[in-house]
Amino acid sequence: MIKALSAVTVIGSAILVGGIFGQGSVPTASLRTPLDFGAVGDGVTNDTVALQKAIDATQNGGSLYFPGGCKFLVRGLTATGEIHWLGPGGSWLSDRAVDGAVIIQGDNADVDLLRLDHAADSSITGIGFDGNKMHQSRPCNGLRMINCEFTRLDNVYVTSCSGTGILFENNNTLQTSDEIDLVDCYSFLNGQDGVRFDFVPPGGVWAPGDCEIIGGHYDFNSGNGVSLRVSSYTAISGANVLSNGLAGIQATYCTGLNMSTNMVRNNQHQGIVLGGGPQFTDCTNCEIIGNQIHLNSRAGVDKYSEVDIGFGSTDTRVIGNYCGDVHTSAEYPTSAKYGIWLHDGAKRTVVVGNSCPPSELVSGGFAADSTSSFTASANIGIADSNSSTGAMSPQTFASNGGNLGPIKALGGHPIWASVTGTKGGTLLLPEPSKLAADQSIVIKDEGGAAETSIIQIDGNGSKIDHQASIRIRTNYGSVRLRYDGTQWWSW
Repeated sequence: MIKALSAVTVIGSAILVGGIFGQGSVPTASLRTPLDFGAVGDGVTNDTVALQKAIDATQNGGSLYFPGGCKFLVRGLTATGEIHWLGPGGSWLSDRAVDGAVIIQGDNADVDLLRLDHAADSSITGIGFDGNKMHQSRPCNGLRMINCEFTRLDNVYVTSCSGTGILFENNNTLQTSDEIDLVDCYSFLNGQDGVRFDFVPPGGVWAPGDCEIIGGHYDFNSGNGVSLRVSSYTAISGANVLSNGLAGIQATYCTGLNMSTNMVRNNQHQGIVLGGGPQFTDCTNCEIIGNQIHLNSRAGVDKYSEVDIGFGSTDTRVIGNYCGDVHTSAEYPTSAKYGIWLHDGAKRTVVVGNSCPPSELVSGGFAADSTSSFTASANIGIADSNSSTGAMSPQTFASNGGNLGPIKALGGHPIWASVTGTKGGTLLLPEPSKLAADQSIVIKDEGGAAETSIIQIDGNGSKIDHQASIRIRTNYGSVRLRYDGTQWWSW
């Protein structure tokens, strides 16, 4: 782990170092640059051979300094030992690298831009990486790190890779990928995920973990902003995860994750999702605390929720988050299905102090599938409840052209009713004698047959907006009703 140099002066290709490193054991004497090994750094000359020579000469604990204004064009680099790369930070975009240093992937590459293989205890600070994805014919990652425990990336900028921007992998149990830190890094506009921890199943040993993502931006990637697969006790805090093509943060088969004070918005799928992977889905003992999670589910209205807790996930704490669609407009209409959705098999979830305004969500603040278990209290938009009452468990009715229901009142708690099938029919609301004042219900047509499956909702003894019945718009339409002790009102 290193801190920034207190002063660095470049005279030709020599480096004069003032001050000391505050942490770690990076050598501070006679730092060399790629220019010493024949690199040109003009963004046109192929510097692959020169940079690989520089890596080979310094990868056993030595350091390389990348001068500002240099653009190194390469076709894949590899390090198999400890490296320490230092750059000036600044502006790294390849077309504006005036102050920064950037490494650019050459056209039609068939390897990753930089591969670190068993390069433990490494660090990269203040350098940019440009994957040049518009001129690639296959997915290539930006930084790919295999079994690189105790590695730190600080103020690193990775963009425009045809694969994942920053990829960490683990393929054995002797040298793992523990203790990896990303501090104030940027990974965006990549063809797959922004950053991905893709570790193999632990197979009887501890999953790689104790990693941190602190601050930074993981935005505008075609996949997830941050993806974690098989990791333990990793923390993500203070990061911006915006406008990605899938979820903002997705975790599968993870233990002890802590996700706090992040800004997660404008993602095409969920804001944060635990589970949902094709094979390993359950997560245990995870925390989602104090995050701003809003304006997600941009891929389609009513398709995804702000926070999804997937099958088999246990002992999750969802505390103090904002889960809604603030600042809705014609450009950004309300789209998320629920603020928080617990799917079948999500057990012992604690939902406390969250704000899920129903007016900013298509189907309500909260939903819990029938085999989930939870306790909810002191939330906005979510009634105080727990799974023993059956509150918000979905009630499903298959439309058959006749009477459906009646919907069960469920002890005065909010209700979700899902109507499937394509034959339409009449859905009966709960009997007035079983209702409590201020009881609410969300009714959703999930048959999706436009104009062919008309669903009539019957008040079953009470009126709906002064009418005996109303009709729900078909083709995945929904209606929200609230009982005032006398009749139902749509809202």
